[in-house]
Amino acid sequence: MTANLAVGGQPDASHWTLADVDLSRIQHDEVRDDLLMYYLVTTASFVETAAELYTSNLIEHFPDPRAQAWLANRWQHEELQHGRALRAYVEAAWPVVDWERGYAGFFEEYSALCTMEELEPSRTLEMAARCVVETGTATFYTMLHDGAREPVLRHLTGLIRQDEVRHYNYFRSFFQVYQKDERIGRLRVVRALHKRFTEMESEDAYIGFKHAWVIRHPGRSFRQDLFEAFMADVRKLMAAHYPYRMALQMLLQPLAIGRSLQRLSLPLLERAARRLMFS
Repeated sequence: MTANLAVGGQPDASHWTLADVDLSRIQHDEVRDDLLMYYLVTTASFVETAAELYTSNLIEHFPDPRAQAWLANRWQHEELQHGRALRAYVEAAWPVVDWERGYAGFFEEYSALCTMEELEPSRTLEMAARCVVETGTATFYTMLHDGAREPVLRHLTGLIRQDEVRHYNYFRSFFQVYQKDERIGRLRVVRALHKRFTEMESEDAYIGFKHAWVIRHPGRSFRQDLFEAFMADVRKLMAAHYPYRMALQMLLQPLAIGRSLQRLSLPLLERAARRLMFS
């Protein structure tokens, strides 16, 4: 496997810590009234903090002790650290919001969706689906890093982006090992990729935004059109900062498409993805 799993999944002592993110240096004038960044960062903090929930499902789903060790001791550890760091940033940058209350509402709704039944039936297909999730997070934090005006947020999202790319490489390596045994057809892999991709916006983003909005507007009723307006703003940010080429390269990896064909198809796929996003 390309990722080094011989370490038994032990935490990496050289990994960054919360002490590497100096919240006292936040430039509040750059972020205080940036509602789009508030919603994006708060939503991310909720999802990352819920890592223990979906990690436990994955550990139960995969009997492979190497996968279990890495998921429990490395991946979950780092995802929870992302959640703590993002929460700390939210509470420092937007101190008027009640993060704890927002997360409680998010978790109550989100946990009902994180069930074993939601996982793919085979190890190969679930690892393909995890590649989609890690592609989404790696490109999301790349977009935040490039689009953020506030320096501490840029630094934090840069650290998390590096972690998410590394996580993707681990999941891809597990996928490749399991695929040698299961030999899942490419069409079934495509279906698994598409299913997980559509779930990310319809579930994670919607529930996270909803509860980030509720704590920003206490006493007011949430409406569906608020999410639609939020997504319109997200698409504007994506137009300027989303790494489409990076996303496509990562999503194509589980399909085992030859490098020559990838090089020829990437420019066409990138243009198609941009048109689809803004059609």
